[in-house]
Amino acid sequence: MKKSLLALAVVAVAASANAATVYDKDGTSLVAGGRVQSVFYNGNHTGHNAAENDSSIQNSARFSLAGKTQVTDWVSGLGYAEWDMDNKGTGDGTTARDQYVGADFGEFGLVKAGRFVDSAYYAEEVTDHYEDAAGTVQGKFNGERRGGQLVYIYDNYGFHAQAGLQTAQDKASLVNAAKTGLEVDEDAWAIDSGFNGALGYTFDDVVFGPLSIRAGYSYVKGQNDGDIANAESGTPFENMKHVTAGISWGNLNSGFYCAALYEYAKLKFDEQRAFSVVDPDSLEAVDFEQARNKGFELAVGYAFDNGVSALVGYESSHVKITEFGGESGTYKIKRIPVFVNYKLNSNFNVWTEAGFNAGSDHDLGKNVDRTVWSVGARYTF
Repeated sequence: MKKSLLALAVVAVAASANAATVYDKDGTSLVAGGRVQSVFYNGNHTGHNAAENDSSIQNSARFSLAGKTQVTDWVSGLGYAEWDMDNKGTGDGTTARDQYVGADFGEFGLVKAGRFVDSAYYAEEVTDHYEDAAGTVQGKFNGERRGGQLVYIYDNYGFHAQAGLQTAQDKASLVNAAKTGLEVDEDAWAIDSGFNGALGYTFDDVVFGPLSIRAGYSYVKGQNDGDIANAESGTPFENMKHVTAGISWGNLNSGFYCAALYEYAKLKFDEQRAFSVVDPDSLEAVDFEQARNKGFELAVGYAFDNGVSALVGYESSHVKITEFGGESGTYKIKRIPVFVNYKLNSNFNVWTEAGFNAGSDHDLGKNVDRTVWSVGARYTF
């Protein structure tokens, strides 16, 4: 019988492998972990600059606490919290990342409730190994951690399954509209409910490493007129659908690795509660019916025994924005990310990363048709 990955849930889900055990006695443990890093970004790295188009060094930190206690012979209670602390000039200060409580039933699965990415990310993570220069497809829709969730996860005998529920949330992360062409500053949406799930299977050894096949789905319903108390509830919408499928082969920590991701996502609006923004060309307010993203990501890499690993990819995203009345606009983003990392030891690593245009539309105004690059160093504890 294979060892259940859920036995490592508290430490391995989001904490560092170097996390230190602060307390461990009588079936109760507390683990602390985190990291601190500094990264130099060139001027084309929109969102990572001291000012627009300025090159600068930005530093950030992350801290986590994980607790676990044996409740009975067959179940353990657990809690996990992680925070991001940055100095990127945003003024956001300390922000919550993952936060949840749950119950670990060993080889029978794990239940957790709180804030985390939903089940669709299980397929997306096969290509999510870069720092800042990638994510052309994944990350636009349903890419952020979101509160109000309940999920059951089973991971054993090579089989993986997730089933989740989304409860009502005001101003919740759902769609990074600024990355979809909707020109909205804030990712804050009025969510009523939803459900999500994922399935996958990993074959242990196929020639040079494990072969993993994955799929995920997420459906989120927006609040209706009676639910929205005021404008502070967030942007109204009708629903969002998100489909992901991924495959990976090998191990990026040792030897050859390759992966592919396909994604389809659609955000739909209600005509009675239309989402209006100012068109940057006509300077007139328009009501959007839907926004759709469809694309794929490819990644190929190799990890050498001396701690050096390299990853290169190709990403293609096609976004279609439709207005009520039939008018629509489409644009494409095509990028090539390159990432080289040197892990000096288990605590310290340095990297350099670049992203190159591979045929993106030139009128998007988000520097997607420019070359970006960065150099960073990170200490993990």
